[in-house]
Formats: sequence, structure tokens, C-alpha cells
Amino acid sequence: MKPTMNFLEAVKTCFGKYVTFSGRARRSEFWWFYLLGMVPGWIMGFLINLKMAKKAELLTAAYQDLSKYNDIVAQAESFDTFFYIGMAVAVILNLALFIPMLAAWVRRLHDVGKSGHMLWLILVCGVGGIIPLIMCISDSKPGPNQYGPNPKE
Repeated sequence: MKPTMNFLEAVKTCFGKYVTFSGRARRSEFWWFYLLGMVPGWIMGFLINLKMAKKAELLTAAYQDLSKYNDIVAQAESFDTFFYIGMAVAVILNLALFIPMLAAWVRRLHDVGKSGHMLWLILVCGVGGIIPLIMCISDSKPGPNQYGPNPKE
């Protein structure tokens, strides 16, 4: 049995199989790549929320001291630039990761013996996305299956 993949191996493998929807993916490959896709979004979301909270605080101060209103509002509007840049980075990152992430999901589902079409459940009220995610937690089906040989062996 091969040892589990580390973060860099998983990222290289998933980008190397950018549009490969056939075959199987080990848990370590999928979850490290999934982490790559999620953590930057969490960080960007945290930073954007932090900046927007500061903007709200400045605007509240502007309404309390109307003599400094124009100066404070101008300062608060500078946070909008950060927001738009942050959103642009998030969109670019999501677009870059969308296809390889989808391919990794499909290969991971293949590894547990399920069809990649199970991902359509994600479109069902958001709750459906939990089902394929739980399936991805399962261990590989031993031996080869209809999707190919076991990547652990």
C-alpha cells in the first residue's frame, strides 16, 4: 500500500489531472486539494468582513459627528476598493480551481464506487451537497472497480 499524499503531491496531482474525470482519487489527494480550495476563501471572507466592520464603525462615527462627516465618509469609501479587489481575487481563484476541483470530486466518488453524477445532488437546496461530501470521507473500495485500479495499491 502506498503512503498517503502530502499537500504538495496532492496539489500537483490534481493540477496534473486538471480535466481528468476518469479514474480514482485517494482521500488524501481529494482532501488536501479541497483544503487548497477552501482556506483562501475563508481567509478572504474573514479579511473582507473585518474591513467591512471597520467601515461600518467609521460610518457610525460619521453620523454621530456631522462636522467630520465628509472626511470620515471619504475614508470609509476607501474600504470599498479593498472589497472589490478581494472579491476579484476570490472570483479568479474560484475560476482557476473550479474544473480541477470538480474533476477531483468525480475521481474521489469513483474511488468509493459511486458515479460522478452524485455531484448533481449539490444543486438540491444546498443540503444535497452533504451527501457527496460524506461519501468522500469513506475509504477506497479495495481492489479495482469499474472506474479503474485502486490508487492505494
